[in-house]
Amino acid sequence: MNLVEIHDRERWDAWQRAQVLSQFTQSWAWGEFRGEGGAPIKRFALQDETGEWLAAAQLSYRPKRFNTGFWRAERGPVFASSLSSEKKTEVFWEFCRQLDAQKELHDRSLFWRFEPSVELERSQGMLTTAFRRAAHGDPPSTLVLDLSRTQEEILDGMHEKTRYNIRLAGRKGVTTRLADKPADVEAFLDLAMETATRDGFIQYDREHLKRTYQVMHSNGLAQIRLAEHEGKILVADMETLFGDTVTYLHGASSSASRNLMAPYLMHWDAIMDAQRRGFRYYDFWGINPQSKAMYYYRESWEGVTRFKLGFGGRRVNYIGTWDLPLNYFLYRLVYIKEILRG
Repeated sequence: MNLVEIHDRERWDAWQRAQVLSQFTQSWAWGEFRGEGGAPIKRFALQDETGEWLAAAQLSYRPKRFNTGFWRAERGPVFASSLSSEKKTEVFWEFCRQLDAQKELHDRSLFWRFEPSVELERSQGMLTTAFRRAAHGDPPSTLVLDLSRTQEEILDGMHEKTRYNIRLAGRKGVTTRLADKPADVEAFLDLAMETATRDGFIQYDREHLKRTYQVMHSNGLAQIRLAEHEGKILVADMETLFGDTVTYLHGASSSASRNLMAPYLMHWDAIMDAQRRGFRYYDFWGINPQSKAMYYYRESWEGVTRFKLGFGGRRVNYIGTWDLPLNYFLYRLVYIKEILRG
């Protein structure tokens, strides 16, 4: 096996798109977004003796205190879908070993952060004692809806209350559409700020959300969907479209007219639109793991988890976020200082 740095955009995206449950965070365009402002981006693939890729990871450099930082692979490395669980473990170890020979990844870097796109129950033996669990970046648990089924089968898999609310929103005159002008994007951003204030959670700032959409949309990988009633926008979301998967990345809602159940109809429209366009999966991008005892469980996610689970689908629990310290002493020192800072 041989690690190579990739500079060919078409080859990179073609391989990433070909993997099951394609990860938009490993798309070339997402790397462009992360690299805005001059942040370094590196892309590596581990190939076999025939040149076939076994795994690939796009890494972005994130600065920290004391003139240090780390390299992060968001939902990466991605492994070839044809590999067995045992082979993925072997490939991951070899990927890390050969990555260690890349001198530029050591400069001012305390650690490498990985989020392997491997499901938890299929990851036995993948992580050695050298790795340290980290607070999650991208959601380690999500809900994935299989769009290869018929509309009737998808509806049958939903909770009866979810089906009822979809129909209720339609009867009440809620309509949906895709954003097609700048004012629609601003409306989404307004609702995102309103939602964060109302529900008391930390949201990305307005400019970050706007640039996310602009960069991904300009590459054909993002869209904003709106749900309206009598000309007033009640709900909006941002979806990414990459490979075989549409992902519900950001959602926002108005405090008004919540009895109209607009979020249910908006998701149903997104699901049907994804199916019509030939996508295989609809990823709800983040729910709680099924057990409160699991590391990444959050009490504050209970409401949104209940809402998403109503649409049916399959829970997918990824292995989570893990750091590989390059200098363990400095890694622990910075980690402890950050805990003390709160």
